[in-house]
Amino acid sequence: MAETDAEVVAALAAELGYPSETEAIRARIRAISESDLLLVAVDAGDKAIGFIQAHRVCIIEVGFRVEILGLVVSSSARRSGIARGLIEEAETWAKNIGAEAISVRSNTKRFEAHVFYPALGYRKIKTQAVYEKRCGNTTFSVIGPLSIIRTKHGAGSSARVSGRL
Repeated sequence: MAETDAEVVAALAAELGYPSETEAIRARIRAISESDLLLVAVDAGDKAIGFIQAHRVCIIEVGFRVEILGLVVSSSARRSGIARGLIEEAETWAKNIGAEAISVRSNTKRFEAHVFYPALGYRKIKTQAVYEKRCGNTTFSVIGPLSIIRTKHGAGSSARVSGRL
């Protein structure tokens, strides 16, 4: 995926219910690191009709895995094998980088996805709620003693937090 794909990616994301400005998508494409896989599916006329984003992550409790963060196929191109092909590419990438598993989260309202993924061999392992807190320009305050020890940002970063919040 390249910055030049931003306009069509914004349109595809909007089809899935995530409206975004083209410039915001362009900035996100620039910000995504090499630890992500970004692929765009195109039709015979080189028009983008779908995309997938997958991310490699090592989670202390479950190990090294790839998570599919987004999969969208244009409503005009669905049920033609595009999504299956994008998933296969992500699975190949996961195997090539040594991931132990590949996972995907799907909103409960996406009924077609809950048929699609099991048909590809994915099994539902849990149901969960997702919580979000916007960071924006919010100021946070900490109540009680807190210390952060050994902070390093970037690859291999870690921090140890002690104290009581």
